[in-house]
Amino acid sequence: MLSEEVTQEEFDAISAAFLEGLQAAIPSYFARLEAELVREGEVDLDWLQELQHTVETELSALLSRPAEAQQQPPVGLVRRLVLEELSKHDCADSTSVLQRRGLLPASAVDIDADLGPTHLAWGVAKARRMRALTQEPTIS
Repeated sequence: MLSEEVTQEEFDAISAAFLEGLQAAIPSYFARLEAELVREGEVDLDWLQELQHTVETELSALLSRPAEAQQQPPVGLVRRLVLEELSKHDCADSTSVLQRRGLLPASAVDIDADLGPTHLAWGVAKARRMRALTQEPTIS
C-alpha cells in the first residue's frame, strides 16, 4: 500500500535521476538497435541519429513536467517513437525480431539493465505523488 506522500520537489529529483540514467543509456541502446537492424538487412539507417536526438529531447521534456502532466511513461515514449520511425522507414518487418531482442522496450531494463531500480523508484514516486494529488483534503 502506498501511503507516504511525495512532494513535487521529491518527485522532480527522482525524475531527474531517472532522466540522467536514461540519457546515459540511450547511446548504447541505439547502438544495439542499429546493429540489430543491420543484421536484419536494413542498410539506410541515417535516420537513427535524428531519432536518438528526438528520443533524448522528448524524454527531457517529459521528465521535467510535474507528475500529473507526465501522461506517458518514459519507456512507452521511447517505444512509441522507435515504432513510429520504423514504420516511416519501411522497417516494420523488423519489429518482431526487435521485440524478441528487447529493443522495443517494455521497461527501462530493456534499455539498460542498471536502470531497473531507478525506474522502479520513479514509478513508486509517481504513484505516491498522484495519490497525494487526487486525495481530497480533509476539513477539520
